Amino acid sequence: MRVGVVGATGYVGSELCRWLLEHPRFELTSVVSTSRAGRALADEVPALSGLTDLVLQPFDERLGALDAVFLATPHGAARPLVGALDGVPLLVDASADHRHAPGWVYGQPELVGDALVGATRIAAPGCFATALELAIGPLVKAGLVTGAVTATGMTGSTGSGATPSDGTHHPLRAVNLKAYKVLSHQHVPEVRGLLAALGEAPPLHFVPHSAPVDRGILVTAFVPVSGSPMSALDDAYRGHRLVRRRVGSPELRHVRGTAFADLAVAEGAGVAVVMVAIDNLGKGAAAQAVQAANVALGWEGTTGLLRAATTP
Repeated sequence: MRVGVVGATGYVGSELCRWLLEHPRFELTSVVSTSRAGRALADEVPALSGLTDLVLQPFDERLGALDAVFLATPHGAARPLVGALDGVPLLVDASADHRHAPGWVYGQPELVGDALVGATRIAAPGCFATALELAIGPLVKAGLVTGAVTATGMTGSTGSGATPSDGTHHPLRAVNLKAYKVLSHQHVPEVRGLLAALGEAPPLHFVPHSAPVDRGILVTAFVPVSGSPMSALDDAYRGHRLVRRRVGSPELRHVRGTAFADLAVAEGAGVAVVMVAIDNLGKGAAAQAVQAANVALGWEGTTGLLRAATTP
């Protein structure tokens, strides 16, 4: 299948290119950058040197002839483009633009997989949303949650995109740790929407933190429960190879550059502490977009995605 990536030089876009270039069933034939058209993709993303000779192109009618297009544009930029892509059989939007849009399927494969089969318009979940949903979703679906959920999360600087800012500037981030968007993160409504589709959505109080790492998310959710949360999580992810159960705390280094989510749970008196580690550019963005496309097309969800982290 011939596919294209719009926004190919951003962090998510270049990560999509990396996964798609090595995918056994997708052929990456078009890469779009409105600001860098005419330049070689490998010159703009040196990590892809030796893997592709593709040249960046402007957004134009040539994309309409493709079998699938992945949108990795800044938030707010994808919505105006989709009209020109009406004839493309499969669109996957990695931005936030279509996560609540009619006609678009929310692309969280482990929790809504059946709805993805045959989908033609997919909205990939946000990075924090992915980790929170994986932590809480099965417990809501099993009817075990008895009250409000409190969660914290730490994220790497690539979660803010490639455009430099105070929040990503190395001298300000490298030796610092701070909370931001306390109780007001934009992914919370997204998470609550999915939880409501799975069962009775509890209140969710979420505090994200900027961590001194470049990529990765570690979420810790404190979930009041009755019953057996471990059994519910085991049942939910049995057969889902990209969600790995861990003993003790998951670690970012084990998921870096991968499509995996590592999950662990500790039980106390009436509470489950669920921890999830993902790569925010992998399972939290590009790799999950490819996974959702795999499922939509009737392929094994892990196709082209089983890769180990590069860690000692």
